[in-house]
Amino acid sequence: MDIKNVIKKKWFFIPVICMAVVVICIGGLELNYADKYYPGVNINGQSVAGKTYNEVLEEFTVTSDNLTKHGLDLVFIGEKGKKEINIPATATGLTPDALVNYFSVGDFKTESLRAYIWGRKGNIIQRLREQSTLVGGKNFNVSVFAYRTTIQSLLSEQLKKFFAPTVPAQFSFDKNGNVLIIPEKLGENIRIETITDTIAQNLYAFNTQPLAFNLERETPYTTEEKLTPLLPLVEKISASANIYFHYQNHVWKVDGKKLVTWITLKPDNKITVDDKKIKAFLFASVDTLIDGPPQNSRFKMDGGNLIEVSPGLAGEAANIEKTVTCIETIITAIQKSMTTMEEIPAELIVDGSKITFNAKNNGFDVPIEITTAQPDITQKTINQYNITDLIGTATTNFKGGSLDRQRNIEVGVSKLTGILIAPGQEFSTTKSIGEITEEAGFVKEFVIKEDQTIKELGGGLCQLSTTLFRTALSSGLPITERTNHKFVIPYYGPGLDATIYDPHPDFRFVNDTGNYLLLQGTAKNNEVTFELYGTTDERVAYVSNPILSNEKPVPETRNIMTSDLLLGQVQCTTSTYKGVTADVTYTVNYKDGTVKTQDFHSVYQPWPKVCLIGTSSSLPPPIPAP
Repeated sequence: MDIKNVIKKKWFFIPVICMAVVVICIGGLELNYADKYYPGVNINGQSVAGKTYNEVLEEFTVTSDNLTKHGLDLVFIGEKGKKEINIPATATGLTPDALVNYFSVGDFKTESLRAYIWGRKGNIIQRLREQSTLVGGKNFNVSVFAYRTTIQSLLSEQLKKFFAPTVPAQFSFDKNGNVLIIPEKLGENIRIETITDTIAQNLYAFNTQPLAFNLERETPYTTEEKLTPLLPLVEKISASANIYFHYQNHVWKVDGKKLVTWITLKPDNKITVDDKKIKAFLFASVDTLIDGPPQNSRFKMDGGNLIEVSPGLAGEAANIEKTVTCIETIITAIQKSMTTMEEIPAELIVDGSKITFNAKNNGFDVPIEITTAQPDITQKTINQYNITDLIGTATTNFKGGSLDRQRNIEVGVSKLTGILIAPGQEFSTTKSIGEITEEAGFVKEFVIKEDQTIKELGGGLCQLSTTLFRTALSSGLPITERTNHKFVIPYYGPGLDATIYDPHPDFRFVNDTGNYLLLQGTAKNNEVTFELYGTTDERVAYVSNPILSNEKPVPETRNIMTSDLLLGQVQCTTSTYKGVTADVTYTVNYKDGTVKTQDFHSVYQPWPKVCLIGTSSSLPPPIPAP
């Protein structure tokens, strides 16, 4: 027997046997999974092995429709109970074409088919190569995109009043004037980035089950335990220290008792003062005397060109950081001379500023320094974002309003002017104005809330939302949220007003121009003017005259008891308004021939004469400056 021939014959049969094994394996795979997904096939991390294409397609269709129609439900559990929030796929305002996206589901049909035919197409070598990749598992991705920014914005807005606030420990006084510490209060918080990650992961997995999150307990940095060692120092400050703040020829005294309520701790455990309280003090005292804040450049159209008619000007503002440093220096000086205040040097130098100490009245004379602030919007800004055209403007009048109302309007306009609105961005009036607080510069004024007129911080801001509403209309922009006032306001008239009250109702519109928009505003000569600058796309907007109907008579006089007036004192309004319904049609004609319309249906209740009847035996003294 020829050994060599035997070996050759054996080697000949090895590849034949291997090929036969492969054919048998492929045949078995084809036989067992003739109309099913192969083992190792995953779609969005979920195994679909052994399922038919139609089964998988139906599952994805059902879950995709469920997510798109109903969104994803979240449950937050905290000290106040449960808070349910729904994350929709999209949110519409008053027009179906104006959308805010929260998440979107891609083409699952195409990707499901690609996963199904994997390893089934081509010749036997190609099929074998693709099937071999399934040994370790292969994932096919259906695009499910979570818009993190809008999701986080929705969560922040919905949850901000659900959290139990974290309150740091602080110094105060008992009824006998003795210093005490008000203990800290634990609060709640969430890691919004982590929450958003979880939402995105569940959307990717097509998980339609509600998600539950527990709010995390949060301890403030400044605690009673940390403040306790400072009691001897604080008692000394309370009993003997006085600070006299100076600006030009004006002087404001802050005694030790007031100063003590400002004291808190830095993260490094060093003593400091609450900069928010310092800001409130400077606003109430110095800000009204300063020439003015920085002014952005003003623009107008001239010969078809956007030109700068008033260059931006630097402004002035009280130097909050320097004021805080001066007070910290004073506290440190008192701390170093605990035996007697007379040990404190007659002069303290803080970054070039001189604080003088008068041992006779234990008074520290502190100069309030003014810093220069630069404008945010200049010609450079316009060039950077290719802003060339005035696309819309509107003006409303607030003549006859109170000084408080005028102040709120001016502060609100300053917060809105100079805002850049990106392409596709939804503009929110309440979000852009920010928190309505005394620290932010607002004062109390009459507002319309529920069924009565009351005094609250920020009264008069509806002048801004109404003017913005009309500006957006003149610009041809889609309105996504607008609510009319409950009553007809004579200086707005029916049909074209917009009310706001944080967080809702809000006034919102979308920048669908494809280019950046610049919002600028002024409040002067009893008029509010807003202008939107951008790049024109030649759209033309029309607003019909309000069609009035369903008029309702003025009701009987309404009497409201108030402790803001002395017993027996009566103050009555002179304005009464009939109830009425107003309908306005808003039409936008686009360059390509597209026409979009939007109807604003406003129902106004009748407003009676209102009389405030005093119930107080004595009125409290005016609140001193902080």
